[in-house]
Amino acid sequence: MKAGKLLWAIVAFGALSAVLYSSLMPLWEGFDEPFHYGYVQRLSWGSGMPVLGRTPLSAEVWESLKLAPASHVVRQNLPFVMTFAEYFALRPEERAARRAALESLAPALRQVEASGTSNYEAQHAPLAYLLLVLPNVVWGDLPLPARVLRLRLVCALAACLLQAAFSLALARRLKLPEPAQYTALWLVLCGQMFYASVARVSNDWLAIPLATALLVCLLRFHAEPRLGNALWLGGVVAAGLLTKAYFLSWGLFALAAAVWVTWRRKTSVRPALAALAIILVAAGPWYARNLLLYGSLGGTLQGAAGVGLKETVQAALVLPWAKALLSSARGALWTGNNSFTSFSAATLNLILVLLLVAVLLWLRSAWKRPGSAPEWIVAAGCLCCVATLLYACALFFAYSKDPDVTTGPWHVQAIAAPTACLLSLGLSRSGAVGRWLGVALVALFSYVLAATYLVKLIPLYAGYPGGKMPLGRLLDWYLHGTPDLAATALGPPALIWCVTAAVVVVAATVATVLCRRVWNRHWCPPERKPD
Repeated sequence: MKAGKLLWAIVAFGALSAVLYSSLMPLWEGFDEPFHYGYVQRLSWGSGMPVLGRTPLSAEVWESLKLAPASHVVRQNLPFVMTFAEYFALRPEERAARRAALESLAPALRQVEASGTSNYEAQHAPLAYLLLVLPNVVWGDLPLPARVLRLRLVCALAACLLQAAFSLALARRLKLPEPAQYTALWLVLCGQMFYASVARVSNDWLAIPLATALLVCLLRFHAEPRLGNALWLGGVVAAGLLTKAYFLSWGLFALAAAVWVTWRRKTSVRPALAALAIILVAAGPWYARNLLLYGSLGGTLQGAAGVGLKETVQAALVLPWAKALLSSARGALWTGNNSFTSFSAATLNLILVLLLVAVLLWLRSAWKRPGSAPEWIVAAGCLCCVATLLYACALFFAYSKDPDVTTGPWHVQAIAAPTACLLSLGLSRSGAVGRWLGVALVALFSYVLAATYLVKLIPLYAGYPGGKMPLGRLLDWYLHGTPDLAATALGPPALIWCVTAAVVVVAATVATVLCRRVWNRHWCPPERKPD
């Protein structure tokens, strides 16, 4: 397969996976999805911007929560929901009746406030939601499940294409050889948590690609610290700040890096000042609003509740970090949506070990290497994000006292692409060891995503009896059971089965071709041959 065809095959695989994940996941099974969609509804048919603690959910969303099945985890916060186990214990005609009631919710309910409710996602910056307002209004008369499915498709496909473009641009800025570029892109688009994060109505569909785009713009400015590149950098940082609060740390990092580049190159400070001006003008009013409303820049739920720096530091001293970090690392690879199921711990641990070895190989290859400044800039950006996530972990622990606290697996996806680029670069410089690791990672990521659908999500959402899933029992259920996707999935079951087959076939084909390119070709940079 030629390089161009391989690239298109990888992007097509990402688009197919985006469609499949959006269609398979039941209504509101995406992380916090009803509350994110409530934000879109407020912008579409409400009055004014949402305000944390004051803005309720719509009656349409609230009534739908009473009809749609949900996980046992969601029931902890919403005791009235029916769990998947209870839902599939109903007779088929009873499930069909509940689904029909869900489909027939009056669209007029979207403009009725549900008394006694509060949207805990109302504090988020508005850009990602504003971009969903037009399609939401255009499809406003459709039944709620069809409307949410279409918005999911918009989010997932846009995120997939943007992330593919920015990941490839970042890989080329870092001068990855061609097979390593495709390896990095494959690891990004084979991540289950990437689709769990973007194939839902939320703001992550825009935040994740913007994090990668920020690093691309920063490397462009590092290469040529001129006004045009500074304006692009400032614009992307501003867009990020208007999408998600964690761009406060990304923005500070980007400005600090721009100042460092200006000082080191002894160039004019005007480009850096222009970038700062764009950020202040575009995003400043929103964060000034946060200060007025919530008393904090981020406007987080925890900050609004009075949890500040002192409480966060105190919580960090007693937080069980070893458990939290291991759970966060595994969760960043695989988390089963709002059901918070997990994949095989042995498989995830193996992947984590291989990734750690790849990190060490990159560190060895980049240490004191001439011209490696762009790599260290990207690594510093990733570390800045990690530090922010660790702070957020301690902040949430101070607020909730939950011993099972994690960094939030959807937040970690912001550094998935830059991490994949650095690791692929390190592998490409490491001779036979790098080739072995590259092949192993490509094969494992491909296997995990295929198993995600066939072994995990389809059985979960189609009524598998529960418990462990021995392959023999699962195969017997597929052959002789009664999988019922029509009762839960948002997309047509026939479409889901066809796209599942296509995803598995394309994954196997691309992984085979990519492994051959990694193994058989000199995928190291020309300035350093494999040992």
